[in-house]
Amino acid sequence: MKNIRKLIFFAQEASFYSAIVRPMLRYKNIPFTETAYAKNIIEKFFDKSGSVQIPQIMTLDGQIIQDTTLICDYLEQHYPEKSMTPITPIQKIISKIIQEFANDFMIMPAMHYRWNFKFTNWRVCYYDFAKLAVPDYLFFLRPFIAMKITPKIEMAYRKMGGLDEDFIPEIEKWYLDFLNKLNIHLAQHRYLLGDRPSIADCALMGPLYAHLGRDAYPKKLMIKLAPNVYEWVKRMNFPDNTDTDYLSNDELPKTLMPILDLIFKHQGEKTIGIIKKTDEYMKKMSDKNELLSRFSGKAKFQLGKYLGTRATEVHIAWLRQKMLEDYDNFIENDKVKITNYLEKNNWIDYFDLRLNQPIKRIRNKYYHKDADENFVKERDQFINQGAFSGGKKSKRATRD
Repeated sequence: MKNIRKLIFFAQEASFYSAIVRPMLRYKNIPFTETAYAKNIIEKFFDKSGSVQIPQIMTLDGQIIQDTTLICDYLEQHYPEKSMTPITPIQKIISKIIQEFANDFMIMPAMHYRWNFKFTNWRVCYYDFAKLAVPDYLFFLRPFIAMKITPKIEMAYRKMGGLDEDFIPEIEKWYLDFLNKLNIHLAQHRYLLGDRPSIADCALMGPLYAHLGRDAYPKKLMIKLAPNVYEWVKRMNFPDNTDTDYLSNDELPKTLMPILDLIFKHQGEKTIGIIKKTDEYMKKMSDKNELLSRFSGKAKFQLGKYLGTRATEVHIAWLRQKMLEDYDNFIENDKVKITNYLEKNNWIDYFDLRLNQPIKRIRNKYYHKDADENFVKERDQFINQGAFSGGKKSKRATRD
């Protein structure tokens, strides 16, 4: 029997971002091998991608790709059968909006329900992360390793989630409302855009499977309060190939509209702050070859009665820029169709949010669009902009 060449998917079951890619690989029936991101390959991957963050894939021709959005783009381009990207203008743009929301706003409930219930979620918080660090250790030895590494991971992720004490009641209230609305929708439709999964479904699997549908405490909550959402999680993880299509005529399900109201309002306000702070940060740059920090600053953030600040991640500004590039590539009639639809639903103010100075991604780091690519690749080859070290050669580049 002829050996089938397979992609290699470096991931972890508890990883937020790994859960976004896995459903696409399975839905498209792409041959792949999933393996833990073991210590002995970290430096090898860092040398090729400039990042040690998971997930990453090794393609059949030896490319290493990091970042879920770019991985999904690659899979859609090179494995076009069973596409998960809608081609009609409204459905495509809405999918990209949900993708941004899943990558940003949904981090907050995901981190809350993991780390504020860490003892209930002990298997993930103490065993899974230790397994990632020391995969060869015996099961009963992992808690001793976890006691050293888990506090560091928790501190980094709490910072991502912004888990202030007075914020917790508001994010719980928000999440339960979101979960209820999604449960109502999934009682009538198998997926977000109808009866076929899209990149929007994949994006929401990050929080809704890896954290909220797998960690012990929020999983129990989901099964009890939103059984349709839990069934969707299982369906996305193991596609049954009984899907049909999105709604016809570029329509969106009526039951999706209350969910989109939440997304546009809360992610939209957050993205406005991110674009503003990133513009201010870039305006102060004296050199277009400067490496942008992971966070451009902090912006005011309000949810219910809570008023505070949140770090503004440059990556989210890039996601919005990328989505607007898709919009710009539509023909004029399709652009009008999109803007009319957004205006009709009072979402237009949260849509066309552009950086004054566009940015680009080089070796999984961000720069001004006019940066000299060869120069910054050489200069910044040992910088890892993430939560973890990339081996002896790399150094972290972060901004408080």
